[in-house]
Amino acid sequence: MSQDTGNQAAAETTSEEIPQANSRYVRTLLVVVIGLGVLMVGGAIVVIGTVLSRLNNPETIRVKPGFGETEISIPADAELIGVENGDARIVLRLKDRKGPLLILLDPRKGLEKGRVRLKKE
Repeated sequence: MSQDTGNQAAAETTSEEIPQANSRYVRTLLVVVIGLGVLMVGGAIVVIGTVLSRLNNPETIRVKPGFGETEISIPADAELIGVENGDARIVLRLKDRKGPLLILLDPRKGLEKGRVRLKKE
């Protein structure tokens, strides 16, 4: 029994020697950890959102300059009136026997995007 009482005395002295945590420092540490967690989640959302928006936007896809030679068919009796160019498209203004015609081209790939036939009402 003397051994049991000796262990209890040792246990009591050890618990008294451990300093108690200051609640102010614990609270501050908790706020800092939660704040850093929120910043990490927010940063991950920004990075994922940026990647997805760049993947879904075809204007941001880089294409090598100089796509080579491309042929675009126009009506045989068409006359070129004018050309308007921009970053996203080139517009060829033509006129044939049916009336004015616009051909839209992609300047980065050299492909025809579409045609617009203008008619009077």
